[in-house]
Amino acid sequence: MFALTSAIVLALASKALADPAPLTPPTTNVGADCVISWTPDSTGKWTETNIQLMTGDNWNMVPITTVATVDTTSAAATSYTWPCPDVSPNAPIYFYQFSHAAEPANLVWTTRFTIAAADGSTEPAPNQTQPDGTNVPWGIGQLADPSTAKPAPAYITGQSSSGATTASVSGSASASASSARSSAAASTAGSSSRIVTSAAAATGAPKSASASASTASATASANGSGRVSAKGVAYAVGAVAAAGLLALA
Repeated sequence: MFALTSAIVLALASKALADPAPLTPPTTNVGADCVISWTPDSTGKWTETNIQLMTGDNWNMVPITTVATVDTTSAAATSYTWPCPDVSPNAPIYFYQFSHAAEPANLVWTTRFTIAAADGSTEPAPNQTQPDGTNVPWGIGQLADPSTAKPAPAYITGQSSSGATTASVSGSASASASSARSSAAASTAGSSSRIVTSAAAATGAPKSASASASTASATASANGSGRVSAKGVAYAVGAVAAAGLLALA
């Protein structure tokens, strides 16, 4: 029993750490180089990772444009640089979403960051709290020229384009996973626990992930908690359960 539960704990723990972990982007001026960085995936699955520039609150994420498709499994290349687009407003309301076609419901995000005006000026986020009252500023931004936007990957559904008043992430986490995820995030606010979060930042990471492609739901965000994936939380919850068995063995 001891050997079995130990093996389960180790297997689940390694899985929870496997996906790529996007890092907090720095504030960057329009027209300058926007740098997207991450710690690499160790599963080998994220060889074609689609990166999207996003906006919106933690429940209603709005895609602005698709930035690039990159290989996030390589330890030799852990960043991508692109010209920061002209956006409005120039506030800390933007973030990147990572996804891949093999697991379309397994999404990870950066924390929110600011795209400043060309002269470096910025403004506060239009909203200082999330719809549930969590102290994480947010807003809905858009490209100065929306016609230049590149569409979301075909496997991403349920997200409307920038400028819409509502949007949702494809799929749904189970009620238990959502609850566990919210609790886990709250307990790690302001930290960089690698089980479910990374790259803590003051503006917080959006967290509205999914485990099924049939319905849409979302979970709360912890202030400054970094990126979270539904899959990682599910494995983390499983690890906790296995650890409980270990303690009883």
